[in-house]
Amino acid sequence: MTMQAVSRSHRQTRPGHAFKACCLPLCVVLGMTLAGCASSPPERTWLSLPLDASPATPQAPAPATGSASTPVTTGIASRGTPQLRLLRVQIPEYLQSNRVRYRDSAATLAEWPGVRWAERVEIGLTRHLAAQLNGLVGAGAVCDDICNATPNVGNLQVSFVVLDHDRPQARLHAQVSWALTPTPGSAATPRQGQVRWAEPVQDDSPAGQAAAMARVNAAIARELAQQLGL
Repeated sequence: MTMQAVSRSHRQTRPGHAFKACCLPLCVVLGMTLAGCASSPPERTWLSLPLDASPATPQAPAPATGSASTPVTTGIASRGTPQLRLLRVQIPEYLQSNRVRYRDSAATLAEWPGVRWAERVEIGLTRHLAAQLNGLVGAGAVCDDICNATPNVGNLQVSFVVLDHDRPQARLHAQVSWALTPTPGSAATPRQGQVRWAEPVQDDSPAGQAAAMARVNAAIARELAQQLGL
């Protein structure tokens, strides 16, 4: 009788070995899945502007046209009735994000990790500025962006040319331009101006940055109320 040698490649795989071979990749995938489930999602803090704001430090007010001391009559006679529409505040494009950004050098920006704005920055600034103006002029006299009232109201546009938290210097630098388009038919003429601010950031944190922004916004409201004779 002739004996024929059978090579390993032709040997039949034992049932136990086959089970181990097929289960090993499954076990690896299952282990990776369980590890992923065990790790919790990264925590995230949602930031907003505080409603209360102490005075900011104005720096070199510079109205673009006209006399800074000349008030402009906007027709706000009846408190509680919207007579002035605050259009959505404009901000630099590099701040148009839900990420909280600051300047870490003259040419570079950085972001606070794990922190997001609860709403778009320009929307938060608009609401906050409208609330500050109403606190000075009278509740309901200024409406933000969309007015649920007669369209015959003046339009106020506020634009942040610069709104930078210089973190190494712990200061918030702001350059603000504003333009008023009076109520149609009013004898008042359009006015515009510009102001610069430098505000200390008292707490090296996202909340400290938001607080400094709120103080600058409050100072803008007081400046506008004075400039426009509200």
